[in-house]
Amino acid sequence: MRNRRRREGIRFELIPMIDVFMIITLFLAVMAFLPQITDSLKAELPASTTADQTPPSVVVQMSLDGRLHFQDQPIEVATLQERLRVMVQEKPEMAVIVAADKSLAYSKVVTLIDQLKDSGVRRLALATAKP
Repeated sequence: MRNRRRREGIRFELIPMIDVFMIITLFLAVMAFLPQITDSLKAELPASTTADQTPPSVVVQMSLDGRLHFQDQPIEVATLQERLRVMVQEKPEMAVIVAADKSLAYSKVVTLIDQLKDSGVRRLALATAKP
C-alpha cells in the first residue's frame, strides 16, 4: 500500500513545462532582434544603388521636423558640435554619417553639414537605404 501512494504522488506535468519553454523561446527571440531595432527617430532615407559600406563611425540623425539625434539621444546643435570637437581630437580619422529624412529640405542638410565641418569633422558620409 505504501508503494501505491508513492507512485500516485509523483506525476510529471508536460503542459506547464511546455509553457515555460515557450516563454523562454519567445524571450530569446525578442532579445536576438532587439539590437537591430532603432525606433528612436523616424527618418525615411533616400535609396541609392551605388552606396558603399562605411567603417563603423558615429551617426547624426535629422528628422523631418529638423530635430537632431546623436547616439540615439536628442541633442542640440551646440552640444553636438562640442562633443564632435572632443571626439575628433581623440580620433582625427573619425567619420560622421548624416542620416537625414529624404523629404527634408536640402538647405537644412547642407546647414547641418556646415555645422559638422565647423566642429572639425573632415570625413562625412550621407546615409542611404537600399532600394
